[in-house]
Amino acid sequence: MEQPLALEEKKRVRFEATVDILYLLNLFSLYLGAFLNPIIGIVYAIILKSGSLSERAKRVGHICLILALIGLGIWVLAIIIIVVIAVAAGIGSRF
Repeated sequence: MEQPLALEEKKRVRFEATVDILYLLNLFSLYLGAFLNPIIGIVYAIILKSGSLSERAKRVGHICLILALIGLGIWVLAIIIIVVIAVAAGIGSRF
């Protein structure tokens, strides 16, 4: 049979769960910022990959770099599409 957890043990488990949730929220916001603003993502990646001692932080920096490059590609593609539509609309209005 399992012994019921003591009050201090319950507090420790709850605290660790809270820390894990906050860590995941922090990672999510970091990744989202890297994706939506590629320049910031590249800066995050450079800082984390070059200044970190832990492998976990270097991996986070690597993911930020990947997301920043994907975001940059999407931004460039969106600008190209907007320019093509603007040019096509300009040519179409002349006739």
